[in-house]
Amino acid sequence: MKVKLGKPHIEGDKVIWIVYLILSVLSLIFVFSSIGKSVYRTNGDIVFMFIKQTFIISFGIVVVYIVHKIRYVNYAKGLKLIYAFSIFILIFTLVVGEFIGKAANRWLEIPGLGQFQPSEIVKYILVVYVASELETLRDKIRQKDEFWKLMFKIFLVCVLIFPENFSTSIIIFLACFALVFIAGARMKHILMVVVLGFVMVSAVLGMYYVGFEFGRSETWVNRIDNFINNDPNEDNQYNSAIMAIATGGVTGVGIGNTVQGRFLSESHNDFIFAVILEEGGTFMCVVILLAYFVLFYRCIKVSRESKGLFGSYLSSGISFVIIIQALVNILVATGLMPVTGQTLPFISYGGTSFLISSFALGIILNISAETEKAKKQIENKTDEENSQVDNIKTQEV
Repeated sequence: MKVKLGKPHIEGDKVIWIVYLILSVLSLIFVFSSIGKSVYRTNGDIVFMFIKQTFIISFGIVVVYIVHKIRYVNYAKGLKLIYAFSIFILIFTLVVGEFIGKAANRWLEIPGLGQFQPSEIVKYILVVYVASELETLRDKIRQKDEFWKLMFKIFLVCVLIFPENFSTSIIIFLACFALVFIAGARMKHILMVVVLGFVMVSAVLGMYYVGFEFGRSETWVNRIDNFINNDPNEDNQYNSAIMAIATGGVTGVGIGNTVQGRFLSESHNDFIFAVILEEGGTFMCVVILLAYFVLFYRCIKVSRESKGLFGSYLSSGISFVIIIQALVNILVATGLMPVTGQTLPFISYGGTSFLISSFALGIILNISAETEKAKKQIENKTDEENSQVDNIKTQEV
């Protein structure tokens, strides 16, 4: 795989670039503003954590630039082996979690590099794999056998992530399921999957009530119960987040002036949107929502204009993952959904999620760049043909 860097030259959809940079800058501002409680709780250094986040974002921008120079078709190579490795790493993560006795183990430690979440990487690997499979299958996705073979592969990854990261498995499944739907799968097959998925999730949650705990089912049930039966006078994450939003009003209390954010244990991660609304008010809320809407719209535009099915499915799948994750985080922070532990893409504090999402966005930018190059080649060819015609007419005269 060759990467031609040369002189710095930005390619691809410029609007996507702008939105990405805007969200990155907002991340620096609001992470610095909301990270105080985490620093106090862990006896950390707020300056160090801010420098760390600055480094992560800077490195993320470099990642986007490098990846957007790599032809996206290269990711279709060796996918079966990569998919198999993803299954192995997910099983390994579960086994390690059981071996060391951590009930919520989602991380793996790499000596010298630190921790990372395998599910963050695998969710995009699965999107690439499904996009490639759908390009190969084309109309065969309407066949019962081919449809269920692909759905089994999607189910397998989601089931391995499910025990320790319920929300991530659902997000991955929804994104891949959306790809299968737009690829033209039969509606009866789609409905069967919906029913099957609902039954499986209900069964897992229901088993907790009969004394059988699967994965973190106790945590999931408690979160759902707290969401449904929340006492508005109780001191919890929900009420602190709602109070933060109510305090912000239209214009907000100002950057760095959060009060309710001090009571949120994950104010710089899961509930950073609540802090944004408290400090930036409705105005900043509109800015954030508009940024994600524009990002999603431009990614879908890249998908529609792509010259190949692989690029089209790949751009759609990545954009589905990003927008669904953003939507889940926003719904949780505004009290409209049970706590899930999902970060706000490109804004929340952290390394794995930001860097992997940046990598994925770089792929979309390359798809856009390749489409632009193809258009220019067609235009140049057309201009050359028109020029030849004009020369012939001149000679005839």
